[in-house]
Amino acid sequence: MKRIFTLILAVVVVLSLAACGGSDVKIGVVLPDASEERWANQDGEFFKEELNKLGAGYEYEILFSDGDEAKEKQNVEALIANGAEVIIITVEGSGAGAVQAAKEAGVTLIAHDRMAKSATETADFYTTFNSWNVGKAQGGHLVEAAKAAGYSSTNKADLAIFAGRVADWPNATYFFGGAMEEIQPEFDMFNIINIDDTFSGLGFYTEATFTDAAKDALQAAMNPVDTDWNAETAGTKAAALVSNLESNNLKTSDDVFVLAPNDDTSAAIRQEFAKMATQYDGYYTTGQDASDVALASLLGDEVNGKGVQTMTVFKDTHKLVINSVTIAKNVIDGKDGLTGLTGGPEIDGVPTAYTLIDTLTFDDPQNTYDLIFATGYKKEENSTFSNIDFSQWK
Repeated sequence: MKRIFTLILAVVVVLSLAACGGSDVKIGVVLPDASEERWANQDGEFFKEELNKLGAGYEYEILFSDGDEAKEKQNVEALIANGAEVIIITVEGSGAGAVQAAKEAGVTLIAHDRMAKSATETADFYTTFNSWNVGKAQGGHLVEAAKAAGYSSTNKADLAIFAGRVADWPNATYFFGGAMEEIQPEFDMFNIINIDDTFSGLGFYTEATFTDAAKDALQAAMNPVDTDWNAETAGTKAAALVSNLESNNLKTSDDVFVLAPNDDTSAAIRQEFAKMATQYDGYYTTGQDASDVALASLLGDEVNGKGVQTMTVFKDTHKLVINSVTIAKNVIDGKDGLTGLTGGPEIDGVPTAYTLIDTLTFDDPQNTYDLIFATGYKKEENSTFSNIDFSQWK
């Protein structure tokens, strides 16, 4: 009878553990929104791949916050309740609630791609691409393209400027600051066609000289052209700019150069410029993330590419995920989080791992093919690339 009772008790315990559904989680991952391409099909899938490689002893759970900061905090609290020792998070806003919950529980928090901080606390580690260098690549592209097209202080080119979400600190501010570092020394080559010129009087900053005062100044300049990383918002602001441009006859050059913060906003902005009654002969614009639409454009398909995009910054999110997972494993193994990774300047005093970036341009499709398709990062069979003849680059 005692043996039967022990067996029944064991079965009850097993069933209870199963009902907990993740009470042995070691690593938690919280991503912003499963409806967004990047988080569902890029980072989300890469996290599954890399965390599965860790095997037993590194059990994990991935949750999405549906673009809701309240749910984001609830997700962190749920992972903590399930035993997570380390949580990797990409925050929707500041991440204040999530940070506070993790700190109170003594759980290590890794900010993935976006800093997570409250008024008094920050994440324990940060993984990022060098956002300042992303901006420098964008600004440098516009300057080089304008010079190649023959523009100068005596033959000025029209320039339109847009920014990402100011609240996305430090990413959007650093993107903008890096771009300004390249563009500002060449301002005499451009006519700024924004409705509000908050840029001409901006102080000159580099990553090395960046201060809180620089942050305030850059963000003040960004505010009127903040796209919120939202294509609809970007399109609305671009439409207002174009309307003002045409109504007041402000078009002064054959070509236009547009600082667009990422691929989604870039596509929305160029579609508004394409509606001009008298269009520019040449359209040069930036982006980042190597979205399907941007890649189609870079490879010559203006239909699926929704017009002309002349560059994007390719940030290999798989490599970023590997860095975040490596930090999580290091922490669980009792090592310093950045062991085996490339560190750099701390952001908000947080130890930071940096992931390298690549620049893709319309005039070098072979490079785009080699980095994106030959490596398997994207599939040629994707319907967005149906008009592309890949055989020429193989």
